[in-house]
Amino acid sequence: MRFAPHVPQVQYPSASLAAAIYLISGVRGMERGALSEARNPDGSEQLSSMELVRLAVSKRVFFLSQLKCVADRLGWLHENRELVGGLTFEEEPKTLRFFLGRLKPVGDWQRRLADRYLQDMPSGL
Repeated sequence: MRFAPHVPQVQYPSASLAAAIYLISGVRGMERGALSEARNPDGSEQLSSMELVRLAVSKRVFFLSQLKCVADRLGWLHENRELVGGLTFEEEPKTLRFFLGRLKPVGDWQRRLADRYLQDMPSGL
């Protein structure tokens, strides 16, 4: 929640951050937050006390230069975190919604993030 405090918790900030990390680095992460919770019986959102993103690194599989690249991209994303927006369900199943559901961005934040990323990249990459 500290990385993207401008994203309301009902728009799944940890899932949004995981999507943004993938967009700018190709690294997959997993969210642990409100999206992982089931809805309350009345249909309201069960808000989590924390919104987390987990990045897993296999032992002895990556070169140090690859890890430095990921750290660099995370630093870039932190500097441009105001571009990260929320997500909402396009299809929400009753069970395992975090695994089987389909999300869509709220607005065009993914396009704006990608455009800024391309703008900041050295030419020729």
